[in-house]
Amino acid sequence: MDEKQYSIGELAELSGATVRTIQYYDQIGLLVAKRNEGNLRYYTQSDLMLLQQILFYKRLDFPLKEIKQHVANVKNREDLNQVLEQQKSVLFQKEMELKMNQTIVEVVQTFLDGDESHDLEPLMKLVLGLEKQNIMAYASVEYSDDTYQAMEEGQIQLDDVLALYWGWKEVILEASALKLSDAVVESTPGYQIGKKWAEFIGGTGGGDSELSMVAELGLEHNDQWPEEDLFLYNYSKDYIDKCYAYYLREGGESND
Repeated sequence: MDEKQYSIGELAELSGATVRTIQYYDQIGLLVAKRNEGNLRYYTQSDLMLLQQILFYKRLDFPLKEIKQHVANVKNREDLNQVLEQQKSVLFQKEMELKMNQTIVEVVQTFLDGDESHDLEPLMKLVLGLEKQNIMAYASVEYSDDTYQAMEEGQIQLDDVLALYWGWKEVILEASALKLSDAVVESTPGYQIGKKWAEFIGGTGGGDSELSMVAELGLEHNDQWPEEDLFLYNYSKDYIDKCYAYYLREGGESND
């Protein structure tokens, strides 16, 4: 029995894609229409299944060039799983790039809301020199067997570790920018840095949690950090310590 035939409009309705999208896929050779004796385009059930695969990959942010390879080469569940694992890694990297940009925006906004006498130029130079994927380098840091076991058993959640990192990154970026601008410690921005550092310390669990262990081990292995993070931390550490001390003197609560 011949396969059922669909017009481009019927295929669009069944798949949820637009007619224009299907026409474009035809033009680039991704989903080539068949022609009947009257030279009219038509599609079959196999084409509908192929289009569903294309839309699935597109939904997961695969580039069209890669989609063409995958629909041709993925033959079974194992192949599909491997492709999805690779894409998961790509999407995670993009997520970290977006988080980096969000952190930069928050730092710049905080800076703009502060003392108008602070020079913006050092901050802009600092931002322009930042790497987008520094966090990916931490995958190569060697932690203890206990830490890896805690991660595998779910005692340490990835989301918590990421939140810890981005909280830390925001503080050292903001502190570095203020230090570059010669901002005084005993000021509102200095107090806010001290407060954020206190909140960061509290976020690690006060020294008793598994997350605190990760933070402490991270500091112990700072020789394996990305160069940028190590530089920013070493540059801003004394300023942060002074801001934290000022925060405590002004009535802030210690998380020690």
